[in-house]
Formats: sequence, C-alpha cells, structure tokens
Amino acid sequence: MEGNKRMFQDIGTVNHVNFLEIVRHPWFMSAAIAGVSANVIKMLVARVRRGIWDWRELKAAGGMPSAHSALVSSLAFAVGLTDGFDKPYAMIAAGFALIVLIDAATLRRESGEHAKLLNRIISHLNSASESDRIEAQRLEERLGHRRREVIAGVLWGCLVAFSVCAVWDFWK
Repeated sequence: MEGNKRMFQDIGTVNHVNFLEIVRHPWFMSAAIAGVSANVIKMLVARVRRGIWDWRELKAAGGMPSAHSALVSSLAFAVGLTDGFDKPYAMIAAGFALIVLIDAATLRRESGEHAKLLNRIISHLNSASESDRIEAQRLEERLGHRRREVIAGVLWGCLVAFSVCAVWDFWK
C-alpha cells in the first residue's frame, strides 16, 4: 500500500527534464542520425536515377532506403548495445521497430498500390466522359516500401547505431 501511495505522489510532482541530456544520449543520436541520413541517401539515390536534385525526397514517403526503418532499427540496436539486448527497454524498442517495419512493407505499401489504382480509375473515367467528370485531388502513390528498401533501412540503421555507440565515449 505504501508503494502505491508513493507512486501517486510522484505522479503529481513535476520533474524537470534536461533536454540537452536527451539530445546527447546515444539512443537519440543514433535514431536522429539514421533517420536524417537515410533521407539524404534517398535524395542521392533519386539524383543518380533521375539525374536531377529533388529536394522533396528529404521528406517524401517511400524510396531507398526506408528512413522509418533506419530510425527505429537504429534506436532498437543502440538500446541493445548500450543497455543489453536482454533488457526490457531493448525488447520494447525491438517490438516498436518490428511494428514499424511490418507497417512500412505491408500496410503502407498496399495503401500506395490502392492509390495508384484509384488514380487510374479516376483518370480513365474523366477521359471517357466529360459529363461524369470526377473532381478529385490526385492521391499520393508512394507511401510504403519494397522489402529491399526496408532491409536497406534496417542495415543502415544498425550501422549508424553501431558507429554512434562505438564512439560515444568521445562525445561526452
């Protein structure tokens, strides 16, 4: 009973969070570096493929490598490297990462395929009949990732986490 009373007293108190400590933590730095650098790599890959710089790639969904996959993989791997892979934090981070990875490769990818089909249907209907035109904004088709894009994101995220954690003592 005393433990529950103490817990509820602690909930009511305001703890000051030092945001600088959060930013300086290897978990945060691994995730941030992996997510941002994956988007930069995505922009470079688009440059090589299309021959033009497309700055929209920095925030676009889909593409190689998956920035979401890199971010969550880097976070989970950094937690495991710093605190141990058998700890609850690492298991929570791995579970969170798994949900994001599956979502990127399945649900979001399928949503993009549906958007492609709907855009084709609307385009076909609009070209066939002027009287039955459908006024609709074109749907975003690039939402999810191919499996290789997700795998590339995972590999990139793990590499970033390993690198950050390997040099972390120098940053303190």
